[in-house]
Amino acid sequence: MKNYSVTIDGKKLNYNVFGQGNVVVLLHGYLETKELWDEVAQKLSEKYQVICPDLPGQGESEVLPGQTVESMAGSVNGLLKYLKIEKANLFGHSMGGYVTLAFAELFPENLEKFGLLHSHPFADSPEKKEQRLQEIDLVKKGRREMIIRYSVPGYFAPGFVSENKQRVDKALELALKTSDEGMIACISAMRQRKERLYVLENSPIPYLWIAGRKDELFSSSRAIETAKELKNISFHILENSGHVGMTEEAGETIKILTQFLS
Repeated sequence: MKNYSVTIDGKKLNYNVFGQGNVVVLLHGYLETKELWDEVAQKLSEKYQVICPDLPGQGESEVLPGQTVESMAGSVNGLLKYLKIEKANLFGHSMGGYVTLAFAELFPENLEKFGLLHSHPFADSPEKKEQRLQEIDLVKKGRREMIIRYSVPGYFAPGFVSENKQRVDKALELALKTSDEGMIACISAMRQRKERLYVLENSPIPYLWIAGRKDELFSSSRAIETAKELKNISFHILENSGHVGMTEEAGETIKILTQFLS
């Protein structure tokens, strides 16, 4: 693995590169960094070149002016252009899935395949939008660390936290790298994103959707019902995962990704 930084549209974007071959790009979610993907990336790099960026406002990447999921997708596309990569396979976790869907709409010619992990194509409900505003207000009041320490353990399935304290502590450590500005930018971007179910309904590009049976952030039942109506999809449920299957069931996640890519 090698770490690099590049300036895209005047802002620093940090990324890791693993292996060589056809390109797989892995996007992390909110309150996460590129290191979320290390275990998956190491294994996939046996056959592929795997690129894991810190999305704008997270990890070591800078916040974009008026950041949106579309501008974040633009940064990812800018990275691919910089690296002279014409086509890639793109997979996004949670917020990274929202960015992936924006990318699939804006830059479909640059995709081989794409996928969502513990993510979905829907916009925020009015209630969720209000919760986001409350979270922004708390960050502005200096409660960033309180939010992170409360939120991150809830990403995992019940039981995983007590049995895997070291992994959860690592996730907390990475999340705490997020600045106030980065949190606000990402919350705002998620809050204003539009529904993109039509991207999945009309995509000529094969795509993957992985959901966690025990995910408390997005209903696996809703994912299952939505997937039934979609074509060109490969849909999988991780039975023992909450919201972070690449950590909770890394082996199964790697297996599904490998099968889908081959």
